[in-house]
This record gives sequence, structure tokens and C-alpha cells, in this order.
Amino acid sequence: MISAISKAISQFSDPAFRSVIIKSLMYSVGVLVLTFIVVLQLAGLIPPSEWEWVNTAVGFLSGVGAFFVAMFIFPLSMSAVIGIFLDDIADAVEAKHYPNDPESQDVPLWSSVWDSLKFFGVILLCNLLALPLYLIPGINLFVYYILNGYLLSREFFQQVAVRHHEMKVVNTLRKIGGMELFLTGAVMAFGMTIPILNLFVPIIGTATMVHLYKKRAGFASSDRAVKPV
Repeated sequence: MISAISKAISQFSDPAFRSVIIKSLMYSVGVLVLTFIVVLQLAGLIPPSEWEWVNTAVGFLSGVGAFFVAMFIFPLSMSAVIGIFLDDIADAVEAKHYPNDPESQDVPLWSSVWDSLKFFGVILLCNLLALPLYLIPGINLFVYYILNGYLLSREFFQQVAVRHHEMKVVNTLRKIGGMELFLTGAVMAFGMTIPILNLFVPIIGTATMVHLYKKRAGFASSDRAVKPV
């Protein structure tokens, strides 16, 4: 796991990585601005009060609320947008580290967009459902890392491996050294909580999962078991 993350970070200067970052930032900033405007418009539907100070307070809180909602959505939208360009990251990693391996299957753009939207929706929905538990000190961190570690490891590994195999094979490979994948997802979940770094976690996660996938594919082809790192 540590080796895979190290290789992913060391390739961050790759032109393909930079291209994905720039494109994702542009789209995500657009989503941020749109989210801010939508929340303000919704707040504008609140009936005005007879007291001017109440209207002033509502206006101020609406602006603050819109800002925080937009900032919460920003890293999530960044992750979803990067999912659309996942092939570029995976191809760059495979070209550098696994040039002699069979090429991946072409994934249609509409399929990448749909998978990214589903990923975004599942992450958002599960965390909203877990919101009451996040309010309990001590338990909140445990729930956050267990839930998001599992979701991130599953989704990122699946999106990388499905480029080479049918879903049945992908699920089999994912069960090889499952704890290693989960711990990788937990590290990604931790990175998601750090400002600025959270913008790049999806790219590092994708590159890392390519290495972990290749490791499992190699073990599976030689009929050997792999132990979690």
C-alpha cells in the first residue's frame, strides 16, 4: 500500500496529471459558483419579516450558509469531475509502469460521466444518512473512516479494474487483500479532510489503485494469494 501511494505521488508531475487537475478545477469552480447562487436563490424564498434587523440577519446567514455549502460541495464535485477523466490518469500510470501489459478497454464518455455521478451520489447519500452519528464525539471519527474508507476503496478500485475485466472478475480481485484496499480508502478519506490536499486525493487515489489492481491481477493470474500490507 505504501509503495503504491509513493509511486502515485512521484508521478504527480506527469503532464496527464496536470491536465486533469486543470480541467477538473475549471469545472469544479463552475459548480461552486452555481451552488452558491442556487443556495442564495433558495434563501431568497424565505418570506420577509416586519423587523428589518431580522431581514438583515437572514440575509447575512444566507450568504454565510451558501458559502459553507458551496465549500462542502467543492471537493466532492472535484472528485466527481476527476472520475470523468479517470482513464487519462490510469493510462498514464500504466504507460509508465506497465508498458508491456495488455491495453485497457475504451470506456465511453457517457459511461464515465454516469459512473462519476453515481459515485458522487452514493458518497453524498451515505454521509447524509450517517450525519446523526457524526454529531457524537468519538464515534463520529470511527464512523467517518469506516464508511468512507470502504466506499472510496471500493469505487476507485472498481473504476480502475473495470477497464480490464467484467464486473464479476473485478469483484473477485477486490476481495484479494481486502484489508489493504480498505486501509488505502481510509487514507484517502483522511486526505479528504485536509483543505487543498482534498482536491488532489482523487488523482492520487486513482493512480494508487492502478498499482494495487495490477498487483492483484498478477497474483490472480499465477493462482497465488496476497496478504494485506
